[in-house]
Amino acid sequence: MSPFRKVPAYCRQSRTPIPFRQKQNEGLEALNTPLGAPRPGATRRKPAERAVARTIESDDADSLRAGRRRLGVVLKPAAQARSRNKLERLLEVGLEMMNEIGFDRMRVVDIAERAGCSTGAFYQRFADKEALLEALAQRFAEKAWTLLDTMLIPERFEGQPFAVVVRRMVVVMVRLASAHAVLLREVVRASLRDMRTWTYFSAMRDHMMARLFEVAGHYPEVTDKAAPGGPIELAVQIILSSLISRSLADQRIIAISDDDYAAELATLMIRYLVIDDAPWDAALSPTVD
Repeated sequence: MSPFRKVPAYCRQSRTPIPFRQKQNEGLEALNTPLGAPRPGATRRKPAERAVARTIESDDADSLRAGRRRLGVVLKPAAQARSRNKLERLLEVGLEMMNEIGFDRMRVVDIAERAGCSTGAFYQRFADKEALLEALAQRFAEKAWTLLDTMLIPERFEGQPFAVVVRRMVVVMVRLASAHAVLLREVVRASLRDMRTWTYFSAMRDHMMARLFEVAGHYPEVTDKAAPGGPIELAVQIILSSLISRSLADQRIIAISDDDYAAELATLMIRYLVIDDAPWDAALSPTVD
């Protein structure tokens, strides 16, 4: 008989004693297991299963995180001012470099360096350059959305002809497209590969049409033309197509100022709708940064 006392082991979870013989058998079984093979009873989940499990566990927590938005990719909550500032800085630098050298020549390392952060900080917020472009498209659409909400209000045009509505709206459309011509061009190019980026512009267009139809409902001469697929929507689509073409072309080819270009497009829409024209001073239209 061995002089050493065989002390039973205890289960780490239940704290119940494990007989020495059982523990010895488990040890022998582990020694006989080929190197690298999973131990019996130790089921391993696939990476996809582990990801799903983590998602399920974090769903409740995510719903409580205020400020979480989707800008190209799902972003981490930007509750702190420093985090928000870093995000805005990356967006601003991305837009600056896009205007300077074009989207294709931009590099993530250069964007991060100019923004004063690491490439890791960039990838915490964006999956890649395409996600950054999608974020810029969404930010532009949100800005235009807000501007349209403050401009296309029926009360704002009370007592004025519908031609004034057209001229004022077209001036803003041209200024927005001109100020963000490079972004518009790159979004058009990206949409040829993936329409996801263009969905923000489509939503902005649909919202603009809804607001314009609401205003047109107060003008009997165009009420019957304010319907999906009707003359007003077709005229706006023609103007949008012209603005996209202008963003893709060399600006020297279309050598005309924004306000003069807007005046010509507005005249085209007014004549197409067969309504009385009215003058409008472009200087009274809201400015666009």
